[in-house]
This record gives sequence, C-alpha cells and structure tokens, in this order.
Amino acid sequence: MPPSLPATGPSPGVEVAVRPITDLATLRQVEALQQAVWGMAPLDVVPAHQLLAATAAGGVVLGAFAPDGTLVGFCYGFVGMRDGHPFFYSHMAGVVDAYRGHAVGLALKRAQREAALACGLDRMVWTFDPLQSANAHFNFRKLGVTARRYYVDYYGEMSDALNRGLPSDRLEVDWELRSPEVVARLEGEGEQADARRAEGRWDAAAQEAPAALEATAGGPGPRPGDPFTDLDAPAVRLAIPADLGRLRREDPGLALAWREATRTAFLAYFARGYAAVDFLRGPTVGHYLLRTVR
Repeated sequence: MPPSLPATGPSPGVEVAVRPITDLATLRQVEALQQAVWGMAPLDVVPAHQLLAATAAGGVVLGAFAPDGTLVGFCYGFVGMRDGHPFFYSHMAGVVDAYRGHAVGLALKRAQREAALACGLDRMVWTFDPLQSANAHFNFRKLGVTARRYYVDYYGEMSDALNRGLPSDRLEVDWELRSPEVVARLEGEGEQADARRAEGRWDAAAQEAPAALEATAGGPGPRPGDPFTDLDAPAVRLAIPADLGRLRREDPGLALAWREATRTAFLAYFARGYAAVDFLRGPTVGHYLLRTVR
C-alpha cells in the first residue's frame, strides 16, 4: 500500500529535512509521490528499480521529509555529457500540494546543487513547461537560471493530469552553479532580500523593452496577440498566461493558442541569439525578459 500523504501543510517555522534516498523501500515512496504530484498513470512513473540503479551509478535522488518522517518532496538527477563537457541533469522535482509555498522546492534545489558540486560539476540543466508561470518565477527569480533552447513537443503526447491535452514543449534552462549571481541568491542573501526579489520589478530599461508577444483581453483568460519576431532591440518581453491550468480546463483551444504563439516567439528569438534571463509574474499575465547574449 502506498504511503499516506499529508493533507495539510507544515506549521509555521517547521522545516523539512532533505537527505539522499538510496534504499528501495523509500524509493517506492517516490513512485507514489510521482503519482500524487503529476497525476501519473503507473506506467508513466520512473520506477524504484531504475532510481535504485541510478543512485548506484552516480545519480542522486533527494527526499524532503516532514518532521514525522513523511516524504513530501523529491528531486532526481544524474550526470550527463554533451560535446565532451559533463553536467548535472535534473530530471524530476516535485512537492505535494500541502507543502507547496513553504520553500521545500528551494531546499531541494539547494541540496541538489551541493550534490552536483560534490561531483565536480559547474552546470545543471533541466526542462520545464514555459507556460507554467509558477515554475518560471521559481527558476528565473529564485534560482537565477537562463534559457536559450526550446524543444517542440519534447516528450510527445503526455497523459498525466498536468500535461494532458497540450504539446509537451519545453524550455531547457542552464543553472551556472558557481556564478556570483546564483551564489548570492542561494547563500549570500537573507529572507528579506528573497522577499524583495519575489515582489520585485525590472529596471527601467527592461520595463521599456518592446513586446515580442503581448496578451489581449477576452474569454476566460488573456489571449495571445500576434508574435512580433523581427524586433531589433537589446531586450524584448514575451507574455504568458498566469494560470495555464485554468485555461486548459475552461478553454483548451485558448491554451493551445498560447502554446503556438509562445513557441513561435521563443524559437525566433533564440535563433537570433537571445536568451531568456528573467521572469516577472502578474495576476493575469507574466512576462519573460529575453536579452541578446551573442
């Protein structure tokens, strides 16, 4: 029987404990957690035996445990190689609903960074759905990633609850583990600075950047305008809806329109030497900031 998952979040001031998972029994709990977080069918879950083999061959599975020992989050990654250069690939990270918004994901990424550094690696890579504004905010604002690669329908058709019904397009991000910006965000700043960043604004130059893709009003949520793919500016803004889940439920066609419009814009500007370097979310629309990096 899979372990029970917490129905309520932690009490104020209670911190989770993050530690490696290498035993088969707890890796079975990771299977259950995947189903809880993503709404996966059993056949789509990364199985415990594969996770066990990965941990024996240089991979890292980290778990976040509540004070009572319940597993409430995890992340899984392994060493990869491209063009002769090694890096750490973070394949999965998830936290149960009751513990979201309690810095569990940040604790897991900090621990994963330490694990990658212990392997002698300077860069971590992972993918995420660019229309998920909460993930974009976390990755760009909290962690300080950049992105310059966009994959069309990366995983093909997906049947889990979070991805069903849309092409599985993904942004691939680079996390430079030793960069001064990343170190400052994770180690050199306190909670007040983190809060200021979470509520922050772009500088004047970024705010004045022209829109490569903007939202228009109408329907159950904002609609994408026509992408402008030939802007000649050092920085451009690219809009996404704040609540993709709601759009998928209430107007799947509108969600697909956002996928197609953002795909067009990202591919065009990445091909021209831009990179996504920041994200600012709002109540109905969020904006990526793309800058030239050639």
